[in-house]
This record gives sequence, C-alpha cells and structure tokens, in this order.
Amino acid sequence: MNNGQKNFFDIFKNPDGSFHIPIGLIIVGFCFNWILGIGLLVARLCEERPTDGRAASAETCLKEQSTPKGKKRKINKNNTAVILTVLGVFALIGGALYLPDSIQYLLWCIDDGYGVSYAVEDVASNSIWIISGILLMVGARRIRNGERIKKKIVAIVGDAKFIHISEIAEALPASEEKTTKYLQRCIDCGMFGETAYIDMRSDCLVISGPAPMSKKEKAAQEAARKAEKEAAESLGEYEKILKEIREINDKIPGEEFSAKISRLEDLTGKIFKIVQEQPEKEKKLRKFINYYLPTSMKLLRNYQQMDAQGIEGKNISEAKQQIEETMDTMISAFEKQLDALFSSENMGVSADIATMQSLMKADGLIENELTDKLQ
Repeated sequence: MNNGQKNFFDIFKNPDGSFHIPIGLIIVGFCFNWILGIGLLVARLCEERPTDGRAASAETCLKEQSTPKGKKRKINKNNTAVILTVLGVFALIGGALYLPDSIQYLLWCIDDGYGVSYAVEDVASNSIWIISGILLMVGARRIRNGERIKKKIVAIVGDAKFIHISEIAEALPASEEKTTKYLQRCIDCGMFGETAYIDMRSDCLVISGPAPMSKKEKAAQEAARKAEKEAAESLGEYEKILKEIREINDKIPGEEFSAKISRLEDLTGKIFKIVQEQPEKEKKLRKFINYYLPTSMKLLRNYQQMDAQGIEGKNISEAKQQIEETMDTMISAFEKQLDALFSSENMGVSADIATMQSLMKADGLIENELTDKLQ
C-alpha cells in the first residue's frame, strides 16, 4: 500500500491498473538504439486499452477476438512476445557479430593514437544492440510467463464464486504473497469481472456474492463449537453416572438402603448442576470426581452384584454390611462437598451485608443498637 502517494512506476500504469509503455520511453529507446525503439513501439501498439472504461472478461484477456463496438479489442499477447523475441534475437546477433570488429578497431586506434572517439562510439553502439536484444527477450519472456499464469489461474478458479488464495498458491505453485499480486493484476485487467476483489479478512479471491467468513469469525465459531462439544460431553458423562445410580437403586430391594442411594443420587445431581452452571468451580471437585465418586460407584456396583446372588453367606453379608455402614459416611461427605461449593457465595453475602449496613448507618437509616444486633 502506498497510502495514495504516487511512485515512479505509476507512470507505467493505466487507470485500470494494467501496465503501458509511455511515448517518452519509446523516444528514449530510439535515441539509444533504433531496434530497441521499434521493440517498445510494437509493445505499445499491442497494449490492451479500454475505450469505454469497462473491464474485459477473462476470455478476452486471454485470446484475440472481435468484440462489439464500444468495447475493447484484445491483442494476442503471444504474438507480441514472438515479435519482441524476433527483434531481440536480431539485435543480439547483430550486436554480437559486429562487437569483436569494433573492439579490434578500438585497439588499433589506441595504438595509432587517433580515431579513438569514433571507435568508442562504435563499441558502445554494438553494446547497446546486445543490451537491447537482451531486454527485448526478457520482456517477451515476462509476457509469456504472465499469460501462462493468467490461463492457469482462470483454470484453477473455474466457476467458483470465491476461492482461498492459499489454494491458488498451492496449485500454481507460488508463495501466497506473489499469488496475491498475480490475482490483483488479473482483477485490474478485468479477468473476473467488475465485482471481483481480494478479501484480506478471509484471504480469498471473491468473484461474486458475499465474502466467506473471516478468519476471526471462523476462529470464534470454532471456539464456540469446541466449548459446546466439551459441555455436551461433560453433560453426557454426568447423565451417564446418574443413570447408573438409578439403575443400581432399582435393582436393590431394600427400602432403607434404597433411600440412601436416592439421597446420594440427589446430592450428586446437585453437584453436577452447579458445575455445569459455573464451570470455574470444577477445579474444586477434582478429588471428588477423580476418586470419591468413582470409589462410591464401585462400592454400589459391588453391593448390587452381591445382592443379586440371592444368598446371605458370611463373606457376602459382611461385605454388604460394611457398604451399608459406609453409605452414611458417603452421604455426609457428599453433603459437605456440596456445601463447600457455596463458600464463595457465603463470603459474598457477608461482604454485601456488611457494606449495606455501613452505608445505612452512615446515612442514618438504622440505629447503632439495631446495627449491633444485626452484627
């Protein structure tokens, strides 16, 4: 971006962004070497100049064809490249053939001490021919490469309404920065129509219609989807545990023990609900979730399995009795765990009451004795 400031290369650009050769440069070319001037003149005549200010389609940018009146007629760039190549080869060969004789003549003049200036001009003239030939051939190569890249880009884009720059860069292949420059040139010459542009938010070439989701929006959506998935997985795991507790309870006939299991299920469900509503409290439940709850579930499974045997042997009876006695401890521990989750709320309530009492006392809304009683 040049922030609106013009630079030297702006004199080589048309209003639509395509490049052109100024008349002044052609005149300078003729001053140096007539073959260079002819080459620049041919390139100037082969330029694509719109006559009605409208952009050309991708098809007319890539091949020569007749167009209705009022539109521009495209010159086949491959023919331009051939002409410049022929002129370049002619200039290069001509300069290379005469340069050795010019150098030898210069050496003779230096030895004789006269005619040196004419010999230097002759050497310089042949050197300019060689340089001109090289420049014309390089220009022809750039034209061919440019046309090849344009055709490839059109084939890659196809009928897509938008396509990511990274996909085009990978197919060319080229760096994303260079690919962006290629695409901008294609847009400037109207290859994709008047509505095409490069959307840097999503790094896409947009041919028509709205731009795709930006990288920032896509990242935010992905983060939200991930959080929702994790929440769903956690919810599913919690529901699975509660369901298993209910199933175990349904299979155990004893009313007293069944009531204790129901109480355990109720406490577990309340703990899970608080964690779902306030995920930041989950770190306080690591030991509960990773050890206490799994161990409790293991004991309940063992009890249900032993109860299903239908016998009251010594080992089974003792094991069941130990689990039944432990249930009261488990319920008490779960109650304390649930109560501990409200420790921060208790501190917040106390702080709010203290603040309110101080303000009410300062405003004379309550008496000191009443304040002391409240405290």
